[in-house]
Formats: sequence, structure tokens, C-alpha cells
Amino acid sequence: MPAVLLLALLGPVPLAAPDGWQTLSFRGIPPNRVGFGPGGLTIMVDKSAGPVVWPLDRPVKVRTLRVGGSLTGAVRTTPARQGQKGADDFALRVGLVEAGTRRPGIVERRFAPEWARRLFALAPPGQGVGQIRFFNLGLAESQIGWQRTHPLSDLLSESVVAVPDAAGRFDFTAEASGATVLALWLSADGDDTDSSFTVQVTTVELAP
Repeated sequence: MPAVLLLALLGPVPLAAPDGWQTLSFRGIPPNRVGFGPGGLTIMVDKSAGPVVWPLDRPVKVRTLRVGGSLTGAVRTTPARQGQKGADDFALRVGLVEAGTRRPGIVERRFAPEWARRLFALAPPGQGVGQIRFFNLGLAESQIGWQRTHPLSDLLSESVVAVPDAAGRFDFTAEASGATVLALWLSADGDDTDSSFTVQVTTVELAP
């Protein structure tokens, strides 16, 4: 399958090129290494973390999200501990940044972390954001269906929707329920668990 990102109503965007993607980092945490090539978007994690963001040209209603790729290595924790304090690492979180009414207040504009300021900046002028809804890769099938609002921010909700197979491959479809989406937000984390792994995203499709 070609390494492309199919954006509903906006045409294909290649994962093989960095054009249009924003690679971010978290304060005080080593950044991931991110590469683009014929095989897709590759995120190399070495006790590091960070998001890769694709802002859409305009808001798009999305009903389903499909993601495919492969994982080499794994997060160093157990299914029971993953997501808890000290083990809040996932090999891949695929997030939909949803439109909403929330805008940064004076305190958030001055003191919010960089990722939060960048999140609010994704909203069109005069509009706000709702949340980032993450669809995560877990470690074991027993985790599928797990969900929460992240304890660090009510802007983040997440659920485990898939796990890689024995060869590290994954291909999943998740329901986005017609949300109005402003951007894609891909994260891979290994800083909490001192993990090193590589995730290659070969396909992401948004369907109306």
C-alpha cells in the first residue's frame, strides 16, 4: 500500500515528505527522531517523546480513522501498568484535534506548556478547540476498550483500540463519530519507561 495520507475532501498528502508536518518536543524531555521516506513516516524513540502534527487546511468532519504500520521493539512495561504514573508511554497515539469552544485564558497564554499553546494555535481565527481524541496502540488485547481522560489535562482523551501482531504490524479502524477535525496529532513515548523502539506509519486515512 502506498505511504500516503488520504485527507477527505483535501486530496492525498504524502507521508514520504516532511512538507506540512510539524515536529514538536516537550520541555525537559529528549525529542524523538522523525524521518520521512518511501516507506512512510518513521518515529525513532530512545527514552524520548514528542508529537508530529499535520494541521488541516480547513476543518473536516471525520467519521472513521484508519491507521497502518509496523513497530520494532516495544514499550518496557506491562499491560496492567501502562498508562499509570511512571509508565505513561504508548508506542503510538494517533490523535484527532477536534474543533470546539475552548480558548486559552490569560494564564494559559502565559504559562501553558508549549504543546498546549500549539494546540490552541491550530484553531482558526475566532474559534477554539475541543480536545485531542487519541487512539492508542496497547501491549495486549486485554487492553482494548480501555479509555480515560488524561490526568494531566482534560484536553486529552484516549482509548486503546489495537495491538501489534506478533510481527509488529498493525492496521486498525476507529470510529470518530463525525467530529470536526482541525489536525492530526501523532505521538510516541518512551521517556517514562526508558524504552527504545521504532514505529513506522505507512497509512493514515480519514473518511467522512
